[in-house]
This record gives sequence, structure tokens and C-alpha cells, in this order.
Amino acid sequence: MEFIANSLISKKIHKLALMLRDMDINVYIYGDIGVGKSHLARFISPNAKLYNNKLNDTENEVIVENIQNDFDFKFKRIIATGYTPLYGDLKDKFTMEIELKPLNERKEDIKDFISLFSNQAKEDLKIDKTIDNIELDLSQNLHSLKRSIYKKLLCDDFDKNDIITILKEFFDKNYTENDSYNSMLKIFDQALIEVLLKKHKSKLQVAKHLKINRHTLTKKVNELEN
Repeated sequence: MEFIANSLISKKIHKLALMLRDMDINVYIYGDIGVGKSHLARFISPNAKLYNNKLNDTENEVIVENIQNDFDFKFKRIIATGYTPLYGDLKDKFTMEIELKPLNERKEDIKDFISLFSNQAKEDLKIDKTIDNIELDLSQNLHSLKRSIYKKLLCDDFDKNDIITILKEFFDKNYTENDSYNSMLKIFDQALIEVLLKKHKSKLQVAKHLKINRHTLTKKVNELEN
């Protein structure tokens, strides 16, 4: 199992994780959503079983996601994850704590994650395309980064009929009797205007391309912002 480590922070964790593989101690890994806690746990203990209530063999090494205070520490070894540092009685159960920093603090790792997720996406979706100009979403670290790559690959492969199908499904799921025709049109306005403003920078140029009055465009932009 690969552990991407190009940033200084990740290199230190990688070195520590390799040592922990040979140490029979409980390890706790914490950090924000999507930073790779479960992946690091699996890297430290490749043969560990993911804990569930039916797992009773005390000779197992187990991975426990989002460990709680009432957990029964009866197993041979425990690699646990959570969002915050440990405290109280639970802290005493673990010899080692590792904090995984958000992806924006491990920027040197991002390029390899993009390559990894791009290859996964092309294999899963059976689409053989080069993925360029990805608008990276790091709001949920690896989770949102992976989603943004899958979305980009799918959108690049869409045609008009695919878009219409998606819109039909969206309206079928989200339209209510309180929605008006104009409120639905705002969805199209927002997408089109944001893309053109990003491309042309100037409202005057956007208005020219849309063949509408600049004041009409300004009014639409103000409506979208409210």
C-alpha cells in the first residue's frame, strides 16, 4: 500500500509509520475530514481488520474509526482514528498519537494525489482522457479533491443530451410548488455568467458575448449575489 509523502510533514509521518509497523503498540490518528486517517491506519497495520460489533477475536489487530470512550480494549492491537486529540482515560490507552494536517498544509503532496485519483477515475469511468485545468476543491481535503477530479472527467465527456438528462433528474428531485420559472432560470444564469466572467474578466465583454445590455448583465449579477 502506497503512502504519498512529498511534503516535509508527510515524510516525517511516513518514517514514523514505517517504524510503528514493527511495534506492538496502540496508535491514535487524528485530523480533519478527508486527510487520510484511515489510509494511514491501513499503512501502519496492513492486515488489521476494520472493527465492527461482530468482531470478537481478541488476537486481531483492528482499525477503529472515530473511536468512542466506551470502546472495549480487548484486542491485540488497536489503530484508531478521530477528529480531535485524545483526553482523559481514552488518552491513556494509546502509546502514540499522530496528527494528519489538512491538505493545504501538505501542498507538495497534492500533485501525486491528483495523478492517483485521475488514474482511478479513468479506470472506474472507462474514460481515457487527459484531465486538464482542474478546479481543485480542498474544502474536505482528499474527499473533495477526489470528487472534483471525477466531476471534471465526467463533465468533459458530457454532451448536450447528458446535460439535459442531469437537469431533468435535478428538477424532478428538487423542484417544489414554491419555485418559479425565474428562480429556475437563475441556475442557468449563475453557471453561464460565472464561467464567462472568469474567462473574460470584464462585464462589458461578457455582455457583448451574451448580446445583452451591460446594465442588464449588472442587474443579473446583483440578483445572483443576493
